[in-house]
Amino acid sequence: MYVGIIKIGLALADSHSLKEKRMVLRRIKDRARERLGLSIHEVGDADVWQRAELGCAVVSGDRAKANEVLDQVIRVVGSAGGEIIAIARSVDTFDAESVPYAAKPEAGDDPWVPDAWREELE
Repeated sequence: MYVGIIKIGLALADSHSLKEKRMVLRRIKDRARERLGLSIHEVGDADVWQRAELGCAVVSGDRAKANEVLDQVIRVVGSAGGEIIAIARSVDTFDAESVPYAAKPEAGDDPWVPDAWREELE
């Protein structure tokens, strides 16, 4: 599995208030949701009128596909408003080994239930 992360720095020269900045960012987020089916969030420079940092993460079974989606994110952000001034991106392999998971059982179901759980369930 591959995890792609991107951080995009924007200059918003036409923004003269936080309200105008939010309008531009809302347009960018809406286009990303409509065209790519993913979410972009503001991750930095929240109190600065004419700058913004946006972040997005994608997961794919194919490294090339993860890179392609990140490229599409850059195109959508660039076409929706603001000037891209910085890009940081990374696509890394996530190979953590799966461990068995046991859901918290109902009280009295199994003898292995810790006493603290039994007290919570009663």
